[in-house]
Amino acid sequence: MWMLKSGTHYNRYLQAVYCKYESTLEYGILEEIECSLEELSEIEQQYIWLYDSYNNGYNLTLGGEGLGGIKFTEEQLEKKRQRVIGEKNPQSKITDAQFFEIVELLKCGKTNPEIADMYNLHPNYVSLIRHKKRYKYLWGKVQNYMPVKSEHQLKTRGRVTLEMFLDIVQMLQAGESNASIERKHGLSSGTGSRIRHRKLYKQWWVRYVDKGTFNDYPNGGEIPQEE
Repeated sequence: MWMLKSGTHYNRYLQAVYCKYESTLEYGILEEIECSLEELSEIEQQYIWLYDSYNNGYNLTLGGEGLGGIKFTEEQLEKKRQRVIGEKNPQSKITDAQFFEIVELLKCGKTNPEIADMYNLHPNYVSLIRHKKRYKYLWGKVQNYMPVKSEHQLKTRGRVTLEMFLDIVQMLQAGESNASIERKHGLSSGTGSRIRHRKLYKQWWVRYVDKGTFNDYPNGGEIPQEE
């Protein structure tokens, strides 16, 4: 933005539009996701095609790798994509075979944390697979996909029971990380942090921790603050 504001942007089409509409120009973030460089390139290309910003001159390339304005044919782009797709990509976290294994586990009701432990992944990444946000080229080969909620998910349905809360407090006092708490109890990312900082279950904090109702929980026990 500083180049546009200073009038020195290398894209003269974009600079001209900025100068013309500066007073009414709005800009923001289109999408925030966790993704590989390959997937980031694909998403960039999709948005450039969606808004036709290459033909309008707002983007000087078709996106992806940005090679000095070189325009590739559809055949060339497909060949480039095939060379780094899936397990051919050095940044791929799992093989194609492991993807299909994970799909079967999802069908059987395994939770994101359970699958993450099995394949050394982050639970959030498994969630992206669950919701077809990753490995789209392989999802086309999957039939009759319907992830089954695990017994744990059916019992808690995204909430924390009192028993779970008290165990979480003990884990916090023992210095456990937010991620390890979320993994153990099948919680969504960020829930551990919100509990740690008392943004959730405030009444339980007061009743069972601050007032020391149970002997097992020190009165006002110190909770280490995770960076």
